Amino acid sequence: MRDLVGQPTIDGLIASDFRYVEDAGDFISKSTNIETISTAIGEWLEENEFCIFHGTRLLPEEKRSVVRDGLRPLAATDREARLKEIFSSHPSWVSVEGNLASVIEDVGPGEQQGGREGQVHFSLSRAGLVDGFNHYLTHGSEFDQCVARRLFPDGTGLQLLEARTDPVLVHVRIEGIELIKGAHPYFSYREIVEMGEIPGLGSTFLNTWAFKVAKPSFDIATLKTDCCMMQRHPTSPERILRTEALDHLLLK
Repeated sequence: MRDLVGQPTIDGLIASDFRYVEDAGDFISKSTNIETISTAIGEWLEENEFCIFHGTRLLPEEKRSVVRDGLRPLAATDREARLKEIFSSHPSWVSVEGNLASVIEDVGPGEQQGGREGQVHFSLSRAGLVDGFNHYLTHGSEFDQCVARRLFPDGTGLQLLEARTDPVLVHVRIEGIELIKGAHPYFSYREIVEMGEIPGLGSTFLNTWAFKVAKPSFDIATLKTDCCMMQRHPTSPERILRTEALDHLLLK
């Protein structure tokens, strides 16, 4: 990157007083050809491996299953037994149990809420998942939350999701090519470059690098970026680096 942007731009970064990482990235974009930067970042991404994070709340057996079998894309109809187990202690369960199958159908295959059927979602940012948009870790998956709200509009279903499950952060190894595809599921990285824009994934790395040059004391691990990606195929157990228990998010 230093060779691409040139020393005068580097000096401008060092002399800057940016407050946000996006400002540092914009500074680079305005002084360097966007296509050249985006292409260079894309080539670098393809040559490397990364760690991405899947945040959720799981039952004890599910935690063992992730280690043993890996992560599977959402199949809503397979969640009926687990949701019955979680919600069966609710005082109103008897009156809503008959609605569970139809709600699962709407939220899952029907994509009435969430639109997560057949997908697994990840974040590039641990800090983002744990300290930023952490509702997956405090309340469970998007699918589970949608079902809970439909069955129990007063929020008590969400409380049961918290009480019966534990927060888990799954660390997953991924190749750069997969990361690029997963972060741009609708328009490819190359197509976005040809539109004259920096792809979201490229922008995340550009902004962070530029801000680090401007502020060397900046700890990248604290960046709460919402750069996310999606896959439609299982994650094998061999790719799981670790499962991290987040005891400070236990709400029981």
